Amino acid sequence: MNSLLALGARAVTMVISLVCGVITTRMILGETDVDHYALYTLLITIPSLLTFTDLGSGAVLVNAVATSDDVRTDRKLRLQVTSVGRILLMFASALMVINTVLLVTGGWRALFGDAGAIPGAPLAAFLCITLFSLTVTLGVWFRILLGQRRNHLVILVQGLISPVTLAGVWLMLTFGGRAFDSFLAVASYAASLLTAIIGFLLVTRSTAPLIPDALRVLLRWRRVPGVRVMDVGWPMLAQMVTYPIAVGSQRYVLAQYATPTDVAEYGVAGQVFFALNGLVMAAGVALWPQFARRRHRGELRRGPALLSLLFGGAVAGATAFVWLIGPWLFEFITRGELEVRTSTILAFGCMIMLTAAVYPLGMFIMDKPGIRFQVIPTLAMAAVSIVLSLVLTPVLGIVGPLLGVAFALVVCQVIPYAIYIHRHRERLLAPERSEDPAPVVEQG
Repeated sequence: MNSLLALGARAVTMVISLVCGVITTRMILGETDVDHYALYTLLITIPSLLTFTDLGSGAVLVNAVATSDDVRTDRKLRLQVTSVGRILLMFASALMVINTVLLVTGGWRALFGDAGAIPGAPLAAFLCITLFSLTVTLGVWFRILLGQRRNHLVILVQGLISPVTLAGVWLMLTFGGRAFDSFLAVASYAASLLTAIIGFLLVTRSTAPLIPDALRVLLRWRRVPGVRVMDVGWPMLAQMVTYPIAVGSQRYVLAQYATPTDVAEYGVAGQVFFALNGLVMAAGVALWPQFARRRHRGELRRGPALLSLLFGGAVAGATAFVWLIGPWLFEFITRGELEVRTSTILAFGCMIMLTAAVYPLGMFIMDKPGIRFQVIPTLAMAAVSIVLSLVLTPVLGIVGPLLGVAFALVVCQVIPYAIYIHRHRERLLAPERSEDPAPVVEQG
């Protein structure tokens, strides 16, 4: 039921996101040029490279909330929220230091290739990451909602990002003139911060007094030391950094080895396929707390093989549809300024199809041993993807990194996960043995 709610919410927000994204793209290409749109796509991709803002510790919150009898009064959960909140705060602080160094040393300009030479590009990146750092500090909200099996609320709140971004871009283009052409991506980061504030307030109210109690002791490091969260966090971190780095780095590889037009073509095709990937992710991630809760209750009866086939097959069908309407769709999106080739559509579809197939397998083995097992396959996937991207991009262009990720997903994740599930089927279907809770010392 929760998966259906999440899927329905994602379907609605995907349509809204696609429509707003198309209008935003047409607006930028119509009022500026391909180079500025390439800069825009590079800037808005940065958060996808930094999904590990909690260093993986958020996995503890998802599992703890999913199995808690009462999140409002759970003392151990409160300390876990405090510990994760401290990690988010430290990550945001470190990110701002790096952001400042990149601005002062010219690192932002070098990272963006030709697009980095656009006047104002480094300052735009600095402002974007500043807003992103503020967003990071509020990041416990969606982890708690996910654990409560309310992923549909996360999706609906985050669905506000696209329309708010569209409004911000329109305001800057309409009233700011050419002076704001390099800063259009700031609208996306401001929209993300707004949704984080809304989500944080929702969770604060629905779980009270959990969040206020955690905030009161957030900076009292010595008096309230918190609890261990990185025993699961470090293995989870390895998973969180792999796919975003493997996929998010593709634009930056293209920026170094291809032209701004290639980066822009990737960005236009990515609008459609990453929206589709978001739909898959919504349904896939919603499986995590469901599997955890059903295993905890001894209600898990079957493996994820059928779900994996259904996820992959659905994306294959969607890719065929995009291929059929592609010439009209992408001409409309770009106002005829860019051509999105058939090879790009099919390569994107192949990558997202295999990504979809991995989700049910990975979510099924999200208990502690399973999370630890996934470290090596996911790190291998990222390494193979990046190497293949660097090797294939100069030869194949846009298709190179996409096929590189697809190959790495099959070899490093789909096959190893399937073997692991087969070998550990008995443990994965058995009721989870409860661990003795760590003593929680109340601090005055």
